[in-house]
Amino acid sequence: MAQFEATVRVFEITESDPGAARKAVEERLRSSGFARFQIMNLGVQGAIPMRVEPPRRRGVSTQATYAGGGMLVAAVVAWTLWFLWMLAG
Repeated sequence: MAQFEATVRVFEITESDPGAARKAVEERLRSSGFARFQIMNLGVQGAIPMRVEPPRRRGVSTQATYAGGGMLVAAVVAWTLWFLWMLAG
């Protein structure tokens, strides 16, 4: 049988100090029927850090952003050649 690992946040712990809170959580888990568990972190409810996701990249590739600049350079070169050809002709 496959074994899984879960992360659970419990907010209804009203003990006076962290040691008593840890014992209360351990007691509740044992009475619920869990035989193997480990409490990794215990903190004050207001101190729980929020998870911030990094900004996602857009679907546009970086090569597509330079295409407009390349077309502008080509247009300026073509206009310059046409202008010089008109002056010479």
